[in-house]
Amino acid sequence: MSGRPDRDRNGNGNGGNNGGGLGWWLKGAGAAAVVGGLGNSEPASSSVATPNSSQQVVRERKGFLSSLADSLQAITENSTTTESAISRSQVPARPSITNLNSLLADIYVRYIALKKEDFQLHYNVFTEVFGRLHRYMKQVDKYYERYSSNVQFAGSHYDRLRIQKPDEFDMDIVIDVPVNMHRDLANPEESDIVIEPKYPGFVQLRAGTQYQRILIRDGHDCLINRTAYEWLDDRNYILRSKFTDWFKSVANRGLNQFQTKNGLPVCVVDGVQYTIRTSSGGPAWTIIIEAGLFRLDVDLVPALKFPENRWLEGRSYRRIPMECRRDFWMVVPKPNKSGQNTFDEQRSWRIALQDQEKQLLNNTYSLRQTIRLMKKLRDAQGMNKIASYYIKTLFFWEIEDKKTTDPTFWKQNDIATLFKHMVNKFYIAMDRGNIPYFWNKNHNMIENLNSNIKNEYKRKISALIAILENSYNYKLVAKYLLTPEEYNTYQYFL
Repeated sequence: MSGRPDRDRNGNGNGGNNGGGLGWWLKGAGAAAVVGGLGNSEPASSSVATPNSSQQVVRERKGFLSSLADSLQAITENSTTTESAISRSQVPARPSITNLNSLLADIYVRYIALKKEDFQLHYNVFTEVFGRLHRYMKQVDKYYERYSSNVQFAGSHYDRLRIQKPDEFDMDIVIDVPVNMHRDLANPEESDIVIEPKYPGFVQLRAGTQYQRILIRDGHDCLINRTAYEWLDDRNYILRSKFTDWFKSVANRGLNQFQTKNGLPVCVVDGVQYTIRTSSGGPAWTIIIEAGLFRLDVDLVPALKFPENRWLEGRSYRRIPMECRRDFWMVVPKPNKSGQNTFDEQRSWRIALQDQEKQLLNNTYSLRQTIRLMKKLRDAQGMNKIASYYIKTLFFWEIEDKKTTDPTFWKQNDIATLFKHMVNKFYIAMDRGNIPYFWNKNHNMIENLNSNIKNEYKRKISALIAILENSYNYKLVAKYLLTPEEYNTYQYFL
């Protein structure tokens, strides 16, 4: 389509300021998209192990799967019914594209939003396979059975930021330790676990007296609890490598309890047989579930948790805002590649505050849609060195800034304005070579990013900014949000 783009009351050529409402979606995707729920993202407020008791196992399995289902539904029900997921039948056959807002709207429903049909299938397979694996892991390891305290979703599904396909799930499995995780107020250095924040974004964990005495202290229970003792090195630091090796061993032994076919574990879900294979990278142990063209990757990451009163406040770390406070924060066994020696890498644990960070995204209206657009831009432009967490961190800083400088920023601006604003922030980050960690700005999360790659990303973003600054060229934005294959199909709508 051609012609002068509609201009909003600010004269920015976006096609109308929706005040955080449905207007911008209406222009691009039609009434069908509204039915699909593209409104405000945030309203203002070998052989199978034989169990000892089949009835007990059935009850435990139902209880676990029910809990898992409730948890996932609580995380995703808003996104799958009112925000980010639509039915394929609701994608308009012939969109009306007249300005940047309507272009972004149509690309969103066509290429970014989750499709309800995909979600239900992936969800059912995930729930069945992971539920069974978790139960088998408890059967093969007594420590895991006793101390795997809770399983929780992480990543883009947890934050309701997943795009395109629900073909990846991230799970944090919290492992308890048989000691007191609280600080010894009388003598902090004698706490059962001493937290040493040696590098921004990372900590080292040193076992205190009670932890060191597990083998002497725990009597018969030491047969189980000795697992935690075996994670220590000769200076009583909890080694993330030993912790991870133990977890992956439990997971592999649990997977060996599945029936096999052609040498691969298999699981039948709704009459379809799925094969399971694994990969491993960083702190995650990944199961890859496949059947024909179907594929689902599930990253399992073990974690330790500490009560929030042990947060590292006052050591260059940000105070956790009152509205973001939760019961605990976590650490995951990710190495610190910027450490000064091998000990720093072996002993390092990365800080994880995903529960607190999720609260930051509350009451931010169209912010989540803007993050999804930025993630699609990243993917389409092959900027694969920019982790989703880096993009999210750029938004954390803007959320914090706008609280005082422009409290209605996320509500009053349309998506086109927000998208242009954050593309500029992305460029500034690449130009400076710095995306500071939100909780401790002394940690530059892209300090190890090759300068040639940073310059390449800058060039791509700069070209997009030039287009965004001229409202008459808004249709060219599609080239940056879509892959070449997608654009070849989509250009007939333009």
